Amino acid sequence: MDTWRVERDRCVYTACYCEENIWKLCESWKQNDANHLTTLYAVFISNQQRQIPVWEQKSSSRDDHLVIWDYHVILVDKSPSSTMIYDLDTTLPFPVSVNDYLQLAIRDESDLLRKYHREFRVIPAQQYLDTFASDRSHMLKKDQVTYNAPPPTYPPISNERSTNNINDFIDMKSTNVPGTVMNLTDFRRFLGV
Repeated sequence: MDTWRVERDRCVYTACYCEENIWKLCESWKQNDANHLTTLYAVFISNQQRQIPVWEQKSSSRDDHLVIWDYHVILVDKSPSSTMIYDLDTTLPFPVSVNDYLQLAIRDESDLLRKYHREFRVIPAQQYLDTFASDRSHMLKKDQVTYNAPPPTYPPISNERSTNNINDFIDMKSTNVPGTVMNLTDFRRFLGV
């Protein structure tokens, strides 16, 4: 059987809902090539200040495409042949090699203020599918009615245990959700670079 190929324009995508976009990508992979799921990892990027720089982002108007997100979510594919990154919000190729993504989108932290240093919660894809939930309330404005960005048209993601645990995934100190939290050095090591 041929390996299922992910094409960006066929992915479920809603701007500003990266956590759901990656969940949907994992779901599609499970439906189309379930054996491959064992090499996939959802990765939440954030920090205690919830201010993390990521370059080469489509929503930026800057020349370097820098965005300071409160969090961002990507997918890592650690296939035996090569490790690739899937980021539906990047201006880089899709997928992109781990070296290019680290060099161009994540970059080095030596010139960054400490408050912008990133942490990475690495979650096996099947665990992410089984445990992630969001009622999208984190995207509501102060009026608790209007969204900061239009939500996806499909129903919110929930599971048997939760209807909303996204903040635990974003909080790098939380032990209420799965995943191994790493600094950039450890994340590079995990990626094999």
